Amino acid sequence: MLALIQTFVGLAQESIIENNTIIDSGLHYTRYTTLPINNLPLKFIDKDLDNVRHVNKINAIEDMFYQQLSTDGSVHKPLMFLMPELNSFNFQPGIYDALIFKRENIKFYNVYKPYSELRYSNTLGSSRYFSVNHAQNVYKNLQVGFEYDVNFTDGQFDKSQVMNQFFNATARYKNQNETYEGYLGFIRNRAMQTESGGLKSDSSFAVQQYSTLAAYPVNLSSAYSKFKSADAFLSQKISIGKLIKDSSFLKNLYLVHDLSYFSNNRIYNDQFPTEGYYQNIYFDSTLTNDSLATRRLQNIITIRNESIIPFSFGLKHDYVIFSDTINKERSSSFTPFFMIGIDVKEFKLGFDAEYVISSSRYDKDFQIGGNIAYKDLYAKVCLMNKSVDYFFIHHQTNNFKWDKDFNKTNILNINIGYAFKKYLKVNLAYFNLDNLVYINQNLVPDQANKATNLIKTSILHNIRLGMFNFKGIMSLQTLSSQEAIRLPLFQTKQSFFINFKMFGKKLDTQIGVDLRYNTLYEADTYLAAMGAFVQQSEKKIGNYLFTDIFAQVQLERVKIFVTLTHPYAGLFNYNYYYTPHYPAENLNFRFGVSWMFFD
Repeated sequence: MLALIQTFVGLAQESIIENNTIIDSGLHYTRYTTLPINNLPLKFIDKDLDNVRHVNKINAIEDMFYQQLSTDGSVHKPLMFLMPELNSFNFQPGIYDALIFKRENIKFYNVYKPYSELRYSNTLGSSRYFSVNHAQNVYKNLQVGFEYDVNFTDGQFDKSQVMNQFFNATARYKNQNETYEGYLGFIRNRAMQTESGGLKSDSSFAVQQYSTLAAYPVNLSSAYSKFKSADAFLSQKISIGKLIKDSSFLKNLYLVHDLSYFSNNRIYNDQFPTEGYYQNIYFDSTLTNDSLATRRLQNIITIRNESIIPFSFGLKHDYVIFSDTINKERSSSFTPFFMIGIDVKEFKLGFDAEYVISSSRYDKDFQIGGNIAYKDLYAKVCLMNKSVDYFFIHHQTNNFKWDKDFNKTNILNINIGYAFKKYLKVNLAYFNLDNLVYINQNLVPDQANKATNLIKTSILHNIRLGMFNFKGIMSLQTLSSQEAIRLPLFQTKQSFFINFKMFGKKLDTQIGVDLRYNTLYEADTYLAAMGAFVQQSEKKIGNYLFTDIFAQVQLERVKIFVTLTHPYAGLFNYNYYYTPHYPAENLNFRFGVSWMFFD
């Protein structure tokens, strides 16, 4: 009966079944979607137990690896190369991307009854996490929702406090005859952390000179950074075919309009830098208070056809203002784009292109791509010619000053893969990276002298054999040159657990271990005053297996978990670093609860 109800719901997205056969209407009718607008069925609220324990999203079993600082919720950096967006217009590298809310990861709801979810987690080391979600239909086809995440962590090391607050509010409207669909959203992110600059002496940590982690001297005595962003947007979809009541080709033709305003700001304040630290970096010894900001207004008009021969074309306009303590740059860019494809049963073929027209340095940026898929096999190719981000071109603050002129970065990416439902995904990727820009060991931007060839093989699996579950991802990466980019050769995240039910099959239970590992490599170090990861060749980190032991249960709508993190810290050695000069924390005990309400 449940399968029949779910099938009916998938076919009738906006309707409500008015009968008495639904046992838990809240569970079955609490659904959501994400942007961009599409005609795919709404997803059900996830009742899966697998990720309830992953308060730190970096540790979730997904298709990405990160390095972070010592404390959960701190800045982080991807450990796999990602294709950038052509119109990204970043002021500086993203150092909170895995944690913050973005247009692509917030939820737009459609619920039968008001839905709420409360999540709370704590550790013995005073790491407090709280999250609240709420969604309800307020008027006919108008649905609203919001989510608020708070993570305040003291950290086991000195000056390692993290204070993160992330919020989003959404509204979704779809009229009864389905000629109009609109999505309104507001996002507010704030991440604040005290800056330690890492341990002053790694050798003292190696011999455990102090009895507590908080006693180890750090490089900065009184410094903090604050990242803030705000994003407001409206996305609308109008059915041209249904408005003119055309029953032929135009019935799947749509007009899509996206309007958004985005701003972010990064503030670094250092009142009392420790003597000697940054001695080759600071230009003076006075109060440091640097502020970097981006303001962006984007407008996109798209004509889209959804049929056997899908196509879309349109125009983007971006108006961007970059500013630091001295400089300000304004840029206005127009980007025409198109996509055309074939979608016949199990065969899909597509081509797409974008080209930037601008009076600024972004002129003549472009991207050309194609993809083909048959059943479970797929292949993709993308060629990108992109201007270097503003951060690497002009920078003028108390600590750092540069004015550079770099060639555009050229990227060729080819992907070949196999995806068997949700159980297995294998992907082989090739990147040719020319004119990559990075922060070198002299703490200034530099451009690679030669192209880098990157070959990456990734395997994502989710296998269940009776009560035994094996879920994880592994990646093998080889680089022809480490001049501009440095990555571990091999890395993996694995979860092994048994799943069983107790007390008349009412208590769903999982007991298992999470494992994380990567090989030795010269990881980038984090420079607090710059707010970026920079190259270093003095220390290799890795070749250490991190383990968490967990148990989690679900009874009706309540999920409870307990986790013992890094239980053998110090038993073998003290070389467990996430980032140079930032060791991982020692053994800790985390517990948490998640409670869903559907009335």
